[in-house]
Amino acid sequence: MSDAETIPDGPIRRAARFLNGLAGRLLLLTFAVFLLAEVLLFAPALAAFHYNWLQDRINLAQTAALALEAAPDSVVPEPLQRELLDSAEVKRVALKRNRERLLLLEHPFDPDEETRIVTYDYTQANSAMGFGWAVESFLAPSGRVLRVLAEPRFESGEFIEIVLNEAPLKRAMARYAIAQLLFSTIVALVAGAIVYIVLSIVFVRPMRRLTNSIERFRDRPEDASIPFQRSARQDEIGRAERAAFDMAEQVRASLKQRERLAALGGAVARIAHDLRNMLATAQLVSERLSASEDPQVRQIAPRLERAIGRAAGLASSTARFGRADEEPPVLKPVRLDEAVAEAATDALIIATNVQVSIDIDPSVIAIADADHVHRLFVNLLRNAAQALGGRDGAKIVVRGLRQGNLCAIEIVDNGPGVPEAVQARLFEPFASTDSHGAGLGLAIARELARTQGGDLALARSGPDGACFLVTLPGA
Repeated sequence: MSDAETIPDGPIRRAARFLNGLAGRLLLLTFAVFLLAEVLLFAPALAAFHYNWLQDRINLAQTAALALEAAPDSVVPEPLQRELLDSAEVKRVALKRNRERLLLLEHPFDPDEETRIVTYDYTQANSAMGFGWAVESFLAPSGRVLRVLAEPRFESGEFIEIVLNEAPLKRAMARYAIAQLLFSTIVALVAGAIVYIVLSIVFVRPMRRLTNSIERFRDRPEDASIPFQRSARQDEIGRAERAAFDMAEQVRASLKQRERLAALGGAVARIAHDLRNMLATAQLVSERLSASEDPQVRQIAPRLERAIGRAAGLASSTARFGRADEEPPVLKPVRLDEAVAEAATDALIIATNVQVSIDIDPSVIAIADADHVHRLFVNLLRNAAQALGGRDGAKIVVRGLRQGNLCAIEIVDNGPGVPEAVQARLFEPFASTDSHGAGLGLAIARELARTQGGDLALARSGPDGACFLVTLPGA
């Protein structure tokens, strides 16, 4: 049992479902990205604050030094010096000018403070060093004393030097960090909410709508009221919506076709039952015709008996069509020249205008079911005759040869060829190229070939005719 199933239905479970969904994950990801961006921006901002705070103390110290130089004989009373240093929050101010270091102002120093002095030389610092010093000051233990060197701004000189306690700087940085954290959190929440709302409208809602439609379609695919939109969007969501729309249409069409085929199968089964009774009578008549004294009747009667026998077999197998349990082929050696000649006689009995040329060596022998082979070639030759129609010079050429372990038979006609629009579904049921046909001949022929270990394919097609290739296992 999953954790979501053990949580009772209520606010907690609804929150868990939300966070496990696309919308919840998008919200968390958006907030995390903005918070990460704020964290990455916080460190440079802290370094800038560190530098600006020290620069302000340097400017105040330099202003105090200028006041000292403006005094008579550059001497000010000690209380005034102390006041100037306290206002600048420094303990010592020195200036290096003309290679000489001048101590301008100084508080009395505790000897212990001299051992805790850390120097930051901004006259030779780069951005990375300034960033490191800011992090160091933020994380350093209390009690340090900073010695800061910088270029003077208000007068000439090589550098100005100040010494100050680090504690006020650390307190200022802590207040700045807290303010920045609050500000960053508010910005991340507001920006994340805006981005989440926009992404939810543009992406999450269409995906939720598509997901709900797919789940409903899974349970009731025949329900035409389930909405699928053929979106005009060009992104992946639009492609998914169009694909789902096409899939639903194809599945519904297939379901309708399956229902019709089921109804057709029931009707065919009833027809096959009656047809078997009629063929039984025809078999009795053909047996009596075979005893006739007329030589022509006696010559035709065996062929009639074979045709009626095959028709009776087909009628019996039709009754089992809905269960798809046609008798498996009985494989044995079959001479393909004889099989094709017999199939041509039956398939083209009414196509008197079609000339048939059979070029198959007697040594081309297949391991196949003789009855299935007969039905296979009857369907192919009859299909070719229908494609030729009543045109003059209609011709079918059947060529056969041995290719390794296979027997390859080509059925070539000089008809108009197979239209390109039909070639992709040529072997599907009811994909007829002729308005007078049912579109089952080629589908049945391929199925018969494959059940015997062979195959049927359209080898080539053009305005000068079509060529179908049958392969069967060779003896």
